[in-house]
Amino acid sequence: MIKKQKGLALIAAIMLIVFVSIAVLRVTTFIVQWFNQLNTDQISAKCLYLAQAGIHDAIYEVRSTYNGTTTFGSFTTGLSTVDVNETYRRGGTAADLLMVDTSATSLSSADILGIRLQKATSSALPAVTIASMNVCWTKSGTARNLTSIVINGTTVWTGTVASSACPGGNANITDVVLSSNFIPVTRLRWSGAMAGTTNVTVQFNMLDGSTKSVVVYPASNNCLFTVKSTGKVSGFNIYRTMQAFYNLMPTTYATTSRINDYDEINTEITSP
Repeated sequence: MIKKQKGLALIAAIMLIVFVSIAVLRVTTFIVQWFNQLNTDQISAKCLYLAQAGIHDAIYEVRSTYNGTTTFGSFTTGLSTVDVNETYRRGGTAADLLMVDTSATSLSSADILGIRLQKATSSALPAVTIASMNVCWTKSGTARNLTSIVINGTTVWTGTVASSACPGGNANITDVVLSSNFIPVTRLRWSGAMAGTTNVTVQFNMLDGSTKSVVVYPASNNCLFTVKSTGKVSGFNIYRTMQAFYNLMPTTYATTSRINDYDEINTEITSP
């Protein structure tokens, strides 16, 4: 009987040890997972702050280099180190980095004048190259055809395009490679006087396949670009990307330039 009781006690003790071990293992696993999640959340937040820093540094660079005489200002693209193992990378498509100033456009008989173009980055890459343009317009009275486009004093396209052909009727211009100084669209010319025109919209088709549509007439105090920034902490598979749409508003630059929209466009978190 005594041996039997001892055997039962031993079994009970073993079962208790197993139960406690399982409980301790589960608690330990929970604690480890909780700390891992906490660490992931902290790194994710840091990546977001890094991405935001890239956006605001870019805007600061643009504003500090703007002079309104030769350039609307520019920012650098690529990788920037903030602290040990902490970086942001700025970039965007060619359309993102295309600035189109429509603050001084005007209609002169058969011509639209006063548009200015620039790329928003001072870095060599990415290249910002316009490959073709779709020009669409709304006009009462006699119909007119677009007949030529002159950019920076050079005729980059001649032909005959009716507005009804847009957006399919591309003006396949000679490629225009932009720099961090602005250049004029010397003129968009039609086959006759454009009195009665209420709207001219240009879709810029970039060499990288991206596009940007801009109302170029009537004049509006706009010169917009997009900057994208990705924050990263080395050693973690976590990336967060922000983008901002910034309007320089050239005629009232110092007081009214602003971010039109600001949001997160991508979050990538791989479990550690």
